[in-house]
Amino acid sequence: MSTNKQSIPLLFGWLAIVGCGQTDVENISSHSGTLPALVALGAKPGAAIVAQGQIEPAKGVLPIVTPPGDRVASIAVTEGQAVKVGDVLGRLEGQQVKELELEIAIAKRDETIAKLKAEESAAAANMEVAKVGFEQAKLTVDQAARNLEEAESDGGKLALLTQQLSIAEAKLSQLRAAAKDRDTGRLITPSVIEQQQLLVDQSRSQVNIARREAQQKIAEGKLSVERAQKEILANELAMAAAKSASGVQTMEKQIELLRLQLQNTKLTSPIDGIVVSIDTKAGEPTTAVPIMRLADTSRMIARAEINVVDLQRVTIGAKATITSSALRAPLQGKVKSISQLVGSPRLPSPNPMSRVDWRSAQVIISIEAGSIEAAAERIQLQVDVAIEAIPILNSSI
Repeated sequence: MSTNKQSIPLLFGWLAIVGCGQTDVENISSHSGTLPALVALGAKPGAAIVAQGQIEPAKGVLPIVTPPGDRVASIAVTEGQAVKVGDVLGRLEGQQVKELELEIAIAKRDETIAKLKAEESAAAANMEVAKVGFEQAKLTVDQAARNLEEAESDGGKLALLTQQLSIAEAKLSQLRAAAKDRDTGRLITPSVIEQQQLLVDQSRSQVNIARREAQQKIAEGKLSVERAQKEILANELAMAAAKSASGVQTMEKQIELLRLQLQNTKLTSPIDGIVVSIDTKAGEPTTAVPIMRLADTSRMIARAEINVVDLQRVTIGAKATITSSALRAPLQGKVKSISQLVGSPRLPSPNPMSRVDWRSAQVIISIEAGSIEAAAERIQLQVDVAIEAIPILNSSI
């Protein structure tokens, strides 16, 4: 009887281990794969949780996908090769086409810009000519106005002509008055009056001609000013219209679009990591299937599926051991996070007789630095995980 009482606590310990995972008590003896994880962990019976897990890079496996409808021209890397951000992974046939389209678009834009600059230079030269003409026209107006002012001032040509007209008109008035006088009338013949009248008319005509000429020069100068102003405005409008009609902005947008399209056809690494698989050969068409897959293996994790009834026994920072027949030695790690999302387990149990009617949540185990290299060699390997847990309190029977 005493021997049986001593075996009861040990039985309860094994029941706690099995009940917390995804296998039942009848299957624990048949699935010896869970035992190495427990042994490696060094946990006492009842103080560990055994579950299925999977080894992954902490940042996951990155698929390199290209737009369908193209073709792989070449692959520049091999599986297991280390790559840096921006390293060339391969080349698509569409890349060469896009490069030629981009070169043509850039050449067309540059030709348009050169032509626009030539037109702008010509318009600028015309603008300078128009501005010079404008200034000359203004000077002409000013000079004509000064000439008229000087002609009308004392001693000026127009003033002298006006004075001569006044003298001629005064003399004509005197002759006419004398012709009417009884004493002098017989001395003034009609021809003398006519001659004087002719002199008056000539003087008046000279005054009018001189004034009109001066005013005409002023008017012509104002017209030249107006014409020069319109030429300046026309050149400004021509320059603006040339820029608008050139389509340089549209070409710049097209070049930007082609550069984006070209970037999409380039097979370059977006991360520092390892080429973990190459899924397409040179010459094959591109589809929705990734061409290759990359992974940053500098940090590795294991995703363990823990029965929800055991989640309360798992704590952040708890030690964990990862084992598999595909690993040379157990991997060591610590619990990093516990998911809040509960669902059906995704990883199949190694034991076909194990229960499937249970719910699980993911527990992320951060693999320690000393085990990262070994873990990186077995990405997506299904493993056994033993997690040190809060022990179940046993009671004597």
